[in-house]
Amino acid sequence: MKVIAAPGPVCYPMVAAMMERKDINIEFKKSSDIGKEKPDVVLDSTVSLVKSGLPIDYVTIENLSRVAPKLGYKIGMTRKGGASDILFRAYVGETKKDVEIQYFEGMSELMDAMHANKVDTVVVPAMDNAGISIEEYFKRENVAIPGSCGAAVYGNPKDFVEAYELGIKLIREKPEETAKFIIEHLPMQFPPQFVVNTMKNSDLRVHKPENYEEFIRLVKKYSS
Repeated sequence: MKVIAAPGPVCYPMVAAMMERKDINIEFKKSSDIGKEKPDVVLDSTVSLVKSGLPIDYVTIENLSRVAPKLGYKIGMTRKGGASDILFRAYVGETKKDVEIQYFEGMSELMDAMHANKVDTVVVPAMDNAGISIEEYFKRENVAIPGSCGAAVYGNPKDFVEAYELGIKLIREKPEETAKFIIEHLPMQFPPQFVVNTMKNSDLRVHKPENYEEFIRLVKKYSS
């Protein structure tokens, strides 16, 4: 199975599946860079899949980004233009919330700003159960968001689902061992505990999305 995957949480279960399956070949790059030759599977954030003009055939991870401790006025986040940034700005834009957003270089700088009271809210990966997910905020407005991460599948969908669900199973059964294996196979290095925490506090579930035309509209509007 040839897989193109963004090197973030979306790929973790597929990398974990490589512990038991040797037929998975993952190339790490964004969905916008896949070119004309389609692989069997493309894994990326649902926002990036839409921006790249790819279908969201399956949702794989939900509630990955959290607004913590609660929605305030001074908002801090990293990665301007990233999936969480686009979704959060879509939410506050559509609901006319009055906020001020500041961007920081990395998580340590962001958390330092939080502790120094320079911001009162952070939008961060689900490293713990603090706060409320961006998807939950949208749900309160009766807007369906098709998860945080997803897959465009061009090969055998049954094979993809089985592989991804195997990875989820391994992550749940032996999180520490699996996290170390995942880190060893990623193009960048960071603490395995990040993998353990984000997988534990997100919802890992492979399923078909419902109609997401409104989501496409929001992504296009707030990506420009």
